[in-house]
Amino acid sequence: MAIPRRTLPGKKSMKPIRSIKSIRSIESVQPIRPMLAVSGQPFSAPGWIFEPKIDGTRCIAHVSSQVVLQNRRLTDISPRYPEIMASLKKGACQACVLDGEIAVFSGGLPDFGGLEVRVHQTRPLRIEYLAESRPATYIVFDILWAGGQEVMARPLQERKEILSRVLQEDDRLVITDYLDEDGEAYFGAAARMGLEGVVAKRLSSPYQPGTRSPDWVKIKKKLTADLVVGGYIPGKGRREPYFGGLLTGAYNSSGELVYLGRVGSGFSEGELKEIVSGFEETEVSPFARPPPTPGVRWLKPEMVVEVTALELTPDGHMRAPVFLRMRGEKEPRECLLDQVRKSISSP
Repeated sequence: MAIPRRTLPGKKSMKPIRSIKSIRSIESVQPIRPMLAVSGQPFSAPGWIFEPKIDGTRCIAHVSSQVVLQNRRLTDISPRYPEIMASLKKGACQACVLDGEIAVFSGGLPDFGGLEVRVHQTRPLRIEYLAESRPATYIVFDILWAGGQEVMARPLQERKEILSRVLQEDDRLVITDYLDEDGEAYFGAAARMGLEGVVAKRLSSPYQPGTRSPDWVKIKKKLTADLVVGGYIPGKGRREPYFGGLLTGAYNSSGELVYLGRVGSGFSEGELKEIVSGFEETEVSPFARPPPTPGVRWLKPEMVVEVTALELTPDGHMRAPVFLRMRGEKEPRECLLDQVRKSISSP
């Protein structure tokens, strides 16, 4: 199933660009870390476009004599998505690098639960079965190389035009829709459709790999943040085999892990098992100022989780945090305190 387009406004044409000189391949191109967005609130402004925020997993695709899919940790995830690989071999220009999101759709909307089954699968026969029963779609929103030429320094407006010319869409490979200027209306439409939110992008902006840039702004329906797990409280009763709560935090500008709160609800049985299987205990607290929590066990700060909370209290802790999902593809050092403060705050 392709990404739904029935109610959100479609693409508007951009100005023509100069031609691109082709070379044979880009096999010498090194892995590219994706450009990242800051958090913000709905707005409208000239010189900006607004795209739907897809609840999926980030993917940069290298297409030359072979196709390689990498996630935001630069891990090769190509074997997990044979249906996307096939579409890219048929529909993408040779010697190009694309940026986008992989999602699984159910009922016309992204289904992160369906995607999680694909993300963690490694058995070839199971992958083949899931490619048929729960096919994934690659939603492309940017192009970094085209025809063997790097185009990251060109403004987004030009890159969008290049992308529309070189990519042949099908059910497994689509170009994201967007709207010019009226971001508040677009956010409202996306929310009514049940999408996660929108991403605002400045048309004049270059692509800045590995950078969290104010030229891209993610605007979510829920107040959520990605946090590092630095410890846990042992479980009691039904939770005794697992844990009672996760101690979480984010890194400040000095590189210190700042404690933000204990997350104890929102976990399914399967998530409890998955999380506890990834624990690596340590004797020393990873937090700069460890919370005075009796019975705590410290963990190496290697696990990232997404949580939702009502707000940050005056003392800097989350109020009523609830676990949403694991973020295995995200580096812990990407979890920044400034971003948490922007994400979990009243509009």
